[in-house]
Amino acid sequence: MLVAIVILVTLNIVFSYLFFRIDLTQDKRNSLSKTTIELLKSLDEKVYIKVYLKGKNQPADYELFARKTEDILQEFRRYSKNIYFEFVDPIADKSADESKAIFGEFYKKGLHPIPISKQDATGFSTHYVVPGAMISYKVKEAPATLVVSDPNNSSSWLDYSVQELEYNLVATIRQLVAPRTAKIAFTDGHGELDFMSTSWMMHQLKRFYSVERVTLDGRINTLRSIAIEDSVKQTIKDLGNKYDVLIVAQPTEPFDDINKYLIDQHIMRGGKVLWLIDASNASIDSLQTAPEFFAVERPLGLNTLFFKYGVRINPNLIQDLTCLSVPIPSGYIGDQPQFKFWAFPYIVNAVNFSSHPITRKLKNLKMDFTGTVDFIGSSGDLRKTVLVTTSERTKMVPTPAIVSLGVVKSKPIMEEYAFKYLPLAVLVEGEFNSAYSGILPVEFDTIKELGFKDQSPHTRQIFVADGDVIRNYFDSKSNQPYPAGYDIYTRTLYDNTDFILNCVNYLCADDDLLQVRSKSFKIGTLDPQKIRENGTFYAVINIVIPLVMILVMGVVLILIRRRRYGRIIKK
Repeated sequence: MLVAIVILVTLNIVFSYLFFRIDLTQDKRNSLSKTTIELLKSLDEKVYIKVYLKGKNQPADYELFARKTEDILQEFRRYSKNIYFEFVDPIADKSADESKAIFGEFYKKGLHPIPISKQDATGFSTHYVVPGAMISYKVKEAPATLVVSDPNNSSSWLDYSVQELEYNLVATIRQLVAPRTAKIAFTDGHGELDFMSTSWMMHQLKRFYSVERVTLDGRINTLRSIAIEDSVKQTIKDLGNKYDVLIVAQPTEPFDDINKYLIDQHIMRGGKVLWLIDASNASIDSLQTAPEFFAVERPLGLNTLFFKYGVRINPNLIQDLTCLSVPIPSGYIGDQPQFKFWAFPYIVNAVNFSSHPITRKLKNLKMDFTGTVDFIGSSGDLRKTVLVTTSERTKMVPTPAIVSLGVVKSKPIMEEYAFKYLPLAVLVEGEFNSAYSGILPVEFDTIKELGFKDQSPHTRQIFVADGDVIRNYFDSKSNQPYPAGYDIYTRTLYDNTDFILNCVNYLCADDDLLQVRSKSFKIGTLDPQKIRENGTFYAVINIVIPLVMILVMGVVLILIRRRRYGRIIKK
């Protein structure tokens, strides 16, 4: 007996200095991704992580989240001895004025304290929690917000924060360790969505990249960095692309040849493009002033580029039975108009995604008056991937066509919804051929130092047949943008923001960051067929077996006690 106690105490002491976990979950939710492990092993300098999820009177769910955070940081340290962390109460033994000053400093650093109200015997009180950590590497420091809420409200903040915990820590560490920031440019000059309509997405992208707007005005140095090589000989040098990724967001005016040439040569030099194109003039705004409008093809002049890159964005419109609802006036009560929601098949609720990391975690996208994308020509050195499709009940409407709100009151003719899984967004990657190969106008090639290239290195492009997928609306009261994909009628948020972020991550070759971000946790579900057939059996098993085990253990303990104390009495 004494030996067993000594062994037990020794094991407890030994394992108190060791940290290890065995992950038995099917989706490996408690294991670090390969990308994270590689980043941790590559650290050659110390990384200090100061976590502020500590303090008196912390709510129980925050205490639990703090333990989850400590677990993952312990896991980080298993793979890198350069990870150092501590949990700190930032306002321990501080006065109210000192606490306010400290919280103000956190605001300046990018960590916004969260107020939590609670009621006790003395009444209501407000407690503040600093929702993250400050991470230091060499002389640099950056905030990591760890307490985050699910934008879709489909899970609690705790579940969602735990799911995003690895990504939020790794993204900040990576930002400090590999500070090279990719440059993203939204194009202007052809009626694209303006700053206000893309402000939400620009703000989100600025968390990771350098973001600006560029007007395509026909000048070579718009998209390329050009320097004077010899001022005496008056020679210049091409330093390559100014931007890593161009975002062409819903242009409405035609592109002339010189600007198409600039984009083409951006691609030929390894640049990436995210094309968000409406091939027709159909828009939800057109129905604000009239019950119907005439939809026609929008002559953007981009087909010569797209055909050469292996895709075609069709000037059609999609009606999908998996769609969103819009409010239609149904009458008046007094002088107040009354509205009724009707399913509007032109606003597609896209729910079919490929298993590619860009779309793996997405649940739904809001796509207004979307068209379709086709692959054309032989693939050659290009790899083509469909990212998003329609549902299995889709109707294709060729333009020109009359778009009317009256469609909401018409019973769908199911025979017309015969199309299924039509591509709405595609990825093309590989070595592209120039759209101007063999047909380059002389005036485009007058400066030999700038050099025309007829084939690209390995690069990537994404084509989406909907420009509204990135668009945000504004809250007139707060003068703040709604998130991209927010339905202002039903106040529902769709995954448009994550989709665009994932697209840009992938185009920037941030595959490692995207792999961590696309890590998903699947909640196990019971087999409904087995429940129907053997539900009573499983219920009995779950109730009886624990009771039998308790009964057996009780009997064994009684027998042991009788045997032990029976000997003592006999003696």
